[in-house]
Amino acid sequence: MTAAIYALIAGVAMGALIQRVRASSPSMIAANLRLENLSVIKFMATTIAVGAILAYLASAVLGKDAMHFEIKPTYVVGVLLGGLVFGVGFGLGGYCPGTCVVGAGEGRKDALVALLGGVVGALVFTLVFSSVIAPINKLMDYGKLTLDQVLGLPAVGVALGLGAIFLGIVYMLPTVVKKN
Repeated sequence: MTAAIYALIAGVAMGALIQRVRASSPSMIAANLRLENLSVIKFMATTIAVGAILAYLASAVLGKDAMHFEIKPTYVVGVLLGGLVFGVGFGLGGYCPGTCVVGAGEGRKDALVALLGGVVGALVFTLVFSSVIAPINKLMDYGKLTLDQVLGLPAVGVALGLGAIFLGIVYMLPTVVKKN
């Protein structure tokens, strides 16, 4: 039960932050994709950095089993194709899975359509997984590979280093890019 409460708190906090940076607005997403306003990009990079640092610090303090990390296999071709599908949907719809839920909560009809599209996409993915996706995933399958393993460094050190790099980039980037 405690884990569910923590998850609920984290979800509400994330939703509030998504709404705060206006990431639930397709026009703001479009401005970020055109590199005119980098607030959503900076928010995502900050979230990744802080999340990685906190997760790996907690793992180091509480033990690796306490965090229940589930490392997914590194399917290079599958990830590239999935990224392409996600990117096209993101660019066309103006939403990603988290932002369309926040947009739907705000009453945006286009967000409801995006949410429905995501559910239909997940259903199609599930239905074609064994015949289409699984064979693709076998191409360039490197198994459960992590960056700390590749670098031969402690996981918490890699998380701290990458987090610091991300936060440094966020600090240096302007939020609004001035046109010349």
